[in-house]
Amino acid sequence: MSTNEPPLGPDPERPDGPVPPPPPQPPSDGPAYPPPPGDAPGYGGSAYPPPPGGGGYGGYPPPPGGGSGFVEPFSAPDAIGYGWRKLTANLGPWLVLGLIALALMAIFFIAIFFSSVGVALAGDESSFGGLLVFFLMGFALTVALSILNAVAVRGALDATEGRAFDLGNALGRIDLAPVIVLSVILALIGNLGSLLPGFLGAILSLVGFVLTFLTYFAMTFLVDRGLSPVDSLKASIDLVRANLGNSILLALLSFVVILIGACPCGLLLFLAYPVVAIASAYAYKKFQDQPVAA
Repeated sequence: MSTNEPPLGPDPERPDGPVPPPPPQPPSDGPAYPPPPGDAPGYGGSAYPPPPGGGGYGGYPPPPGGGSGFVEPFSAPDAIGYGWRKLTANLGPWLVLGLIALALMAIFFIAIFFSSVGVALAGDESSFGGLLVFFLMGFALTVALSILNAVAVRGALDATEGRAFDLGNALGRIDLAPVIVLSVILALIGNLGSLLPGFLGAILSLVGFVLTFLTYFAMTFLVDRGLSPVDSLKASIDLVRANLGNSILLALLSFVVILIGACPCGLLLFLAYPVVAIASAYAYKKFQDQPVAA
């Protein structure tokens, strides 16, 4: 100890005297550090609260789907293969849906046949009443098939989300009025060429074909997000335009699958249509960088 520093403790000449205070410390320019983590109460011995989520990935919750956050790029063949795997894993409800659609079309054609016979016997083929009957029956079939199509879209989305397709559950989650309105709009778009004859009709047919392609995901947007029919059409156009190349490849492969399903006698359409529906839902998710169930 330096002789210039005052002694610590009691004065040896006055052992009973008061103990002098310690010398003042020079001011420090450094920061005052908090106590060590182990000395802080709460938070499990840490001086700071834990990060939100409490999970992995540095304390933050894992990305949706429980994966690493990496989203594989879209591939049209992979989409078709995905559709086949999901179909074969839950084949029953899709076959029932196909049988219902087949029964509706059979009823329609039988009704058309007997109505045609009745109109012909009455000699009233060109009357307003006869045309009205055919129109109403065609409209009823369009509405019924559009509802089944919406159910299929809901089932395909469920497959991409890791849920089994259930007909009753899917039907109960669909708002029928917007589905019917959108289906009528899509039917009108697809039949633009019939509005005018000749060259102008051919031009309108081409326009209708392009619009049908661009609005391919309209029903999916309506069923998935509950958008209005017009907003669903706009959302589909934006999504297809942003993924034009992959959308064309998917459309071509889907056409091939449906063509194979239609031969012979259309019996394989029971398998081809669900594969295309699930592949389309897969593309819808991938195009928006959304997770897809394995």
